[in-house]
Amino acid sequence: MSVTTTSASGLGGVKARKLRTRSFTTTGSPTVSVAAYNGAVYDVYTYTGAGTLVAGAGNTEVTARVLVVAGGGGGGGAVGGGGGGGGVLDQTLPIVGGATVTVAIGAGGTGGVDTGAGTAGSNSTATTATQCRTALYTAYGGGRGGYNGGSGATGGSGGSGGGGTIGANFAPGAASTTGWANATQGTAGGNGNNVQNNAGGGGGGATVAGSAAGNAIGGNGGTGYAFVNAVTYGGGGGGSGASTAGSGGSGGGGNGSITSPGSAGTANTGGGGGGGYTPGTGDGGNGGSGVVIIAVPRFA
Repeated sequence: MSVTTTSASGLGGVKARKLRTRSFTTTGSPTVSVAAYNGAVYDVYTYTGAGTLVAGAGNTEVTARVLVVAGGGGGGGAVGGGGGGGGVLDQTLPIVGGATVTVAIGAGGTGGVDTGAGTAGSNSTATTATQCRTALYTAYGGGRGGYNGGSGATGGSGGSGGGGTIGANFAPGAASTTGWANATQGTAGGNGNNVQNNAGGGGGGATVAGSAAGNAIGGNGGTGYAFVNAVTYGGGGGGSGASTAGSGGSGGGGNGSITSPGSAGTANTGGGGGGGYTPGTGDGGNGGSGVVIIAVPRFA
């Protein structure tokens, strides 16, 4: 695909200014759209699979923004906690003439089966390369949701869901870890409930931590991160509960369950999977796959 910026017509509220003409070619069939955000106009390239963005050799340098979202963690099975939202990284991305940006999309983790924990999501990356240098941007997969008697696991940078519990088998949520360039990309998962009539904690989201479970009430997944395209990414999965399941967080988090399997995180949002409650029928939901978005300003 070849894209040349030539017009900004039809964008209400954006003051007319002279455009800088730049050309880009792509592979991987990204979705190309236009967004107006905070007084700026962006050409937005959204990649849901591997691909490239190649700047024309005669392009002037531009400072774009890149959003890298990793895969969400899978929810736990059997009194499971929600999976953590995939790590979300929003950084500036200098693109010079002739540069190539290569993206790779992380898969979501699998939900826990029967009495098992889920698995963590996979990393997503964006790499920019010129004749002079290469820079790598990495978002880290969300942590798995815990299960009956087992804690949630720390994600590479997304917060993990809290584990489900029975009796005194208290299973805490896992903290988020430090990601790319010392930027925290996620938050902690909520703790499970340590009394009978148990429940799992919610998975951590990109900006808000998962909530702890109450007595028989699953914790809610944490909220994700909103980008210039007005879409939210990296929500945590809801925890399971004996009487009330937790809701998935904004940003693609899956709902927890009582008797049915937990809901899957939404594809290409990095949402965590919801926790399952009943062994044999209430498996955890899979985490949502990640996404990479490159937003190139038109007036810069």
